[in-house]
Amino acid sequence: MRKFMPKTLTIILLALLAMVSLAACGGDSAVNGGGQSSGGGEAKAEAFVFTAGGTDILMNAEAAPIVGKLGEAISYFEAESCAFQGTDRIYTYDGFQLNTYPLNDVDYVSSVVFTSDAVSTPEGLEIGSSKEDMLAAYGEEYAEEYDQYTYTKGDSRLVFLLEDGAVTSIEYQAVLPQ
Repeated sequence: MRKFMPKTLTIILLALLAMVSLAACGGDSAVNGGGQSSGGGEAKAEAFVFTAGGTDILMNAEAAPIVGKLGEAISYFEAESCAFQGTDRIYTYDGFQLNTYPLNDVDYVSSVVFTSDAVSTPEGLEIGSSKEDMLAAYGEEYAEEYDQYTYTKGDSRLVFLLEDGAVTSIEYQAVLPQ
């Protein structure tokens, strides 16, 4: 696998994580109250699904069964949620972070953020892939703003950030159903 982690990518990832955190604190939550499958392989046809270690991870799915199947995280962080009552949690695994939000004393998946090219989407995209690879895998139906390409499917988004024609960030996000 290629190692594509220049200083610019690190800065972009940190800025993106900060924006997600600040957006949640703004009161306009991008997540709903769960109600998806438990992430045990029962993927909805109308949602993006990230798979790690044989475990399907859906946005807005209950987090506990997924975290249990993924095993011990490399690192773990928690902080008081500014959008919900309770604690937001970040589990770091090899190549990605799993972020959760609390609702009614249950944690749900809010996002999966790729941190290296050690993981890829089911369609084979990883950090370092080309824009052409992204378009071949996901098509032309995206929203684009400042080299950020957002695909929406059901209550999930798949967001790619590109720099000089190469993917520098991949993030699955939970969204409210339309």
